[in-house]
Amino acid sequence: MKKFSFRLERVLQLRVMAEQERAAALAEARAAEAAARADAEGCAAMFAEAVEQVAAMRTAVSQAGTLGNLHLPLEAAAARASAAAARHRETQAALEAVRVGWEEARQARMAIEKLRDQRRAQWEQDVAKYEQAGLDEIAIRMAFANGGATGDAGDDEAVA
Repeated sequence: MKKFSFRLERVLQLRVMAEQERAAALAEARAAEAAARADAEGCAAMFAEAVEQVAAMRTAVSQAGTLGNLHLPLEAAAARASAAAARHRETQAALEAVRVGWEEARQARMAIEKLRDQRRAQWEQDVAKYEQAGLDEIAIRMAFANGGATGDAGDDEAVA
């Protein structure tokens, strides 16, 4: 009997390559999200530090113009922290979109692999049936060669 061949093997290979490409994109998206998270956390820490510094300066005696100008760097730090948090949310959304794409590619590959496994199992059953039929044919021929189809050779000797 001929060897097993899966007609959709090339499709399966393409699905595997697509899944690998999506996995690489997922890794890049995870790295971008981690960098954005670190940046957002850093900006938030800088903003908290700026708030503490402003609070400390307000208790000290300072000139009137200095107190008015303290809000400028505080507002800039707040804007940087807000922008970094927004970038982090965007990278999280992009990461989720890439993860969904990878999951779809993985499911598509697994569907083709399951089909291949089912067809291989069916092919193996067919091979086993073919081999069993060959063994049965050999056994029948040996039975005919050794005294007939019924195996009554012992009965013939008893009658004689």
